[in-house]
Amino acid sequence: MKFTADQVWACAAAAQRINGGYFKEPVYAKTLDVVEKEANKALVKEWLRSGNFSQITAADTAEGIRARNHFKSYTLLAIAGRLNEFQETAMKLAAKEEFTGRDMYDFAVISCLPSVAVRDAANAELKREIYTSEQLQGSEGDRIQGEVTVINTRFNSDYNRFKVRGRMGESFVDFWFGSALEGTVKIRAKIKNQRGDKTTALNYVKVIG
Repeated sequence: MKFTADQVWACAAAAQRINGGYFKEPVYAKTLDVVEKEANKALVKEWLRSGNFSQITAADTAEGIRARNHFKSYTLLAIAGRLNEFQETAMKLAAKEEFTGRDMYDFAVISCLPSVAVRDAANAELKREIYTSEQLQGSEGDRIQGEVTVINTRFNSDYNRFKVRGRMGESFVDFWFGSALEGTVKIRAKIKNQRGDKTTALNYVKVIG
């Protein structure tokens, strides 16, 4: 059983669309015996195993090609020695033209790559915004107060805390917090560090008001 790269990447894009994101494991309902969302890799493997591509659309194929091309573009980063192990694997898979039914590990990895491509694009856009932003006014140790519009909040299991990135006016800040934040929140904090990339690290953050 053989598959083209376009088929495999289209399945990954379709799983991303159907699930509304990437899920490494199944998502269960509160009763714990009903699967609300299958893991993306399970959907991809089932479609390839059965040869049933009825849920794959032309838009999925196009999105799969875009995602694959994104990882092909890692070549320049590889030459500069700036890729981590996962990125090297993604680049090698993007260069692969044909797969067989034995490539289960490859299918599992590719199932997550459309979401990584989306995240990379968002991060690149954020970097462009930061480049044209203004450094938050103040020096290390200064107390500040104001509204933060949350850009994203990600849980870090190593620290058991959430890393929050947001915008204060025309400036970009980030800080650790004990719970997830979203929307716009008013905070009181101290400036921990003014970085050379125009972002500012905060600490002693409290949500007020």
